[in-house]
Amino acid sequence: MFKRIFGFRPKAERAPAALKDFDIAQLLNRPQRRIDQRAARKFVNGKRVLITGAGGTIGSELARQTAALAPSRLALLDNSEFNLYQIDMELREKGLGGELFSSLTDVCRNEHLARAFDIVKPEIVIHAAAYKHVPIVEENRCAAAMVNVMGAKLVFDAATRAKAETAVFISTDKAVNPTSFMGATKRIAELYAQALDIAQSDTRFVTVRFGNVFGSTGSVAPLFARQIAAGGPVTVTHPDIKRYFMTTAEAVELVLQAASLESGEKSIVAHDGRIFVLDMGEPVLILDLAKRMIEAAGLTPGKDIEIKFTGLRPGEKLFEEIFLDTDKLVRTGADGVLLGAPAMIDLPLLAPRLAE
Repeated sequence: MFKRIFGFRPKAERAPAALKDFDIAQLLNRPQRRIDQRAARKFVNGKRVLITGAGGTIGSELARQTAALAPSRLALLDNSEFNLYQIDMELREKGLGGELFSSLTDVCRNEHLARAFDIVKPEIVIHAAAYKHVPIVEENRCAAAMVNVMGAKLVFDAATRAKAETAVFISTDKAVNPTSFMGATKRIAELYAQALDIAQSDTRFVTVRFGNVFGSTGSVAPLFARQIAAGGPVTVTHPDIKRYFMTTAEAVELVLQAASLESGEKSIVAHDGRIFVLDMGEPVLILDLAKRMIEAAGLTPGKDIEIKFTGLRPGEKLFEEIFLDTDKLVRTGADGVLLGAPAMIDLPLLAPRLAE
């Protein structure tokens, strides 16, 4: 499985033993969550679905799983031609997704979004496009604010104008008490989605917070894999740093589970700006992850592969949180899915600030 996820073998001179299967469940210290496929299929089947950031790690898996649930039309939006081509061809070769529509779209360009929404007339909108790499975002704040805040606002506004049934926003645990610019931009977008959810009744806005997605582009696991393949050192920012992890499949299933919840409990489906989070168990010590990955390569940490501490980067926390201390938590009835009711800002107060 390790080879399948990261797509490499260590050089023979560095690691004479073949890589063993890597037990992700053991890494996560919990079983992997599975969704109620019946509810998700009922939610998606026969509907028009639009996904932004559809060429990314999360977006492409969203496209795969959504396509398998038989939408009538699936719109894939991304600003990367190569990534868009990859997922478009994959779904076409498998005959999935109903009528496919792929659009090179910059979410910061309102005319691009308007064209896509006018053509597709989506009933479900999933907004996954974002800049997510904390150190890069810290150095490129203007670009990140445009995509993560204004891009999100334009997508949410387009979903509202189109009277989509449901709009899903992919957020992050870094939006909780943010210390990074990336986390702050995602929290602002959360607040706008929540404000829209309360201010109108046509479109239900669902926000889903992720932890670190194991194996995603820019995440720590592929970095460690490359460093192990090169013979080390493996770089860890701090010996005590911990992170919540989830697999790509879990992350996407959480999105579909949260969006498809149709419980009789009014508190779950009402327009009250709540935020869904996967119960990810205990956070993982990144140092332990590094050691386990080295051992999975048939090597010994500290002997065959050095582990080097590099120091926390700008905006980086030692520990992530998934809810604010003031949030009221609710069990949804769906296994492993939590629901929080965080503090919000009314749309009349928030919208003018975003327009500045």
